[in-house]
Amino acid sequence: MKIAFDGTVLHGRKSGVGYYCEELLKAMLSMNHADQFYVFSHQPVQLDIASSNGNLKFTNSFHFPIRAFYLHAILPRILDKVQPDLCHYTNFLAPISEDRPYVVTIHDMGLEVLRYSHPLAKRIYTRPLIPRVARKARLILTNSEYSKWEIVRHLGLSEDRIRVTPLAASPEFLPVPVRPRNPYFLYVGNLEPRKNLERLIEAFARMPRKEHQLVIVGDSWYRGGAVEKKARSLGLNGEVKFLGYVPRAELPGLFSGATAFVYPSLLEGFGMTILEAMERVAQDTRLREELSRKGLRRAAEFSWETTARLTLEAYREAVERGLKPATTLRKRIITPRSDELTNAIGKTIAYAKLFQYPLTNDELRERLFDVEVDETTFTEGLKLLQLQSDPALFELRAARERISDEAIQNAQPDLRTLASIPFVRMVAFSGSTAHRNMTTGEDLDLFMVVEDGKLWGVFLLATVWAKLKGLRELLCMNYLISDAALPLFEHDAFTAQQVASLKPFFGKAVYDRFTEMNPFVWRHFPNFNPALHRQCYPDQGANGKCAPMGSRPTAGAVQPNGARIVPSAEGRRRSEIRRLRRSSRAAPAQTSHGQPQTRHLSPHFSPIDVPDGRRAMGTSRGLRELRGCRFASCPLSLTSASA
Repeated sequence: MKIAFDGTVLHGRKSGVGYYCEELLKAMLSMNHADQFYVFSHQPVQLDIASSNGNLKFTNSFHFPIRAFYLHAILPRILDKVQPDLCHYTNFLAPISEDRPYVVTIHDMGLEVLRYSHPLAKRIYTRPLIPRVARKARLILTNSEYSKWEIVRHLGLSEDRIRVTPLAASPEFLPVPVRPRNPYFLYVGNLEPRKNLERLIEAFARMPRKEHQLVIVGDSWYRGGAVEKKARSLGLNGEVKFLGYVPRAELPGLFSGATAFVYPSLLEGFGMTILEAMERVAQDTRLREELSRKGLRRAAEFSWETTARLTLEAYREAVERGLKPATTLRKRIITPRSDELTNAIGKTIAYAKLFQYPLTNDELRERLFDVEVDETTFTEGLKLLQLQSDPALFELRAARERISDEAIQNAQPDLRTLASIPFVRMVAFSGSTAHRNMTTGEDLDLFMVVEDGKLWGVFLLATVWAKLKGLRELLCMNYLISDAALPLFEHDAFTAQQVASLKPFFGKAVYDRFTEMNPFVWRHFPNFNPALHRQCYPDQGANGKCAPMGSRPTAGAVQPNGARIVPSAEGRRRSEIRRLRRSSRAAPAQTSHGQPQTRHLSPHFSPIDVPDGRRAMGTSRGLRELRGCRFASCPLSLTSASA
């Protein structure tokens, strides 16, 4: 395989991205002698790489001092001659006209998160190009899980197209015998606003005793002069030392002599200098044993060999799979007698039993943990188990559904008002309300999406309105998230269950986008069908008014767009409940557990609501136990349904 490697940061004084490229290239060449690497750069590159084994070449035929002009105007012609199988652009950008297969490394989303900490030219030129480059890339590489989710959040890309390749400390960062004349704290990195150095100097100035100096190492970049100005304004001329750029060979000595390494950066893709400091701390016998042990253990988790291996795997994946989702796996074959299916059914029923929540066959399949199965195979497998339904539990559920439907019907005017608040983009029922499993007519659990930047304003406005209307006990705004934070960080089964149970009644287009941007839900519930949940309640009409939520469309009815509604799993479930109502006396509704629900503002789903309206206190432990639950030991008969 021919790999064109972006070396435009491999000249002059290197910083974090430059060292990343150098160490990655060295490690890949040392373990991979089969592929050919062509390094291109707008400036001459000199690297001492003894392990190349002849498979490294530099495209030094033409240079140009301005990187942007070289990248977009000159490089495409050079690559036309090389004809690489894959290009790796290592520093955010690729040629505008690039149509070859490529991967790109996006180190962080600083231009979005800390936009004004960057020069105007970078905001005008680089920021608009990053989304375009990312969308065209076969895969995106980044240095940390945090950066991965920032990319998902700000660029709206699926997590399946992003690979995390953590960085490492270089071998030379080992402790060396140093006896500094004065004790000092050390910072290493460029001088720029996002490094937060002015705040560091302010904190240092407040130290009651000045036995230590503060040593700042690094080039002065955008607005770097403000840091030295801050030190002078606080009268710290002799106590804060600015050493400027220090060659890498001298850094281990500086790290070894420092009392502590300080790194107050506001945003980092990885923060490699922390790892380099830990490499010293971990092997420094003068420090406390516990700190040494922790540092050594953590530093050992990272190596450039691992970074190179993960990067090479991404190269092959990008070439072989093209633009197909990176998580596409060979589909498992599930049979009616499969142990996987049997155990998944047992696990799902046992989980539902925790909340006295009986499932119909259709619901059981859709909420099946971990196993994807077609309807025919599932039905056959269920028949083989010969499970018995419990009419009393279905009657209990029916009673709770009556309570839930009545509460929703009575709250329609207030729900319309809530949905009409400016900047509200989506409102959905969550928790016990989504399951129609409320034990009282209070506490309608709501999930809301709000326009980015308006979250606190909408929360305050909605809270004041609810208090003035006396609705604080009726409307429980459990979850509010920004429409710029739709991809969720937590990927556990409980978060997936929350997403899968939402029932939107306003902003269904946002609901569609929300489910699409959280594909992890299908990993836990492979049979999840958002359309079933989407159609439970009508969305706001063109006239700006919500259709009555209590009057759901029936089979055979015609929608405004002319489409005919067909009987769904939801409709079949309701028909079964009506049959059970006729067959036995309704069981009394279970009383509330009396535990207050915490109202909170969070960009994530935490804590988790469970179907009967209780918080998931202890439930996570319960599901962890269920993960190892074999079918023979799971109590099933009380919650299963055989139609």
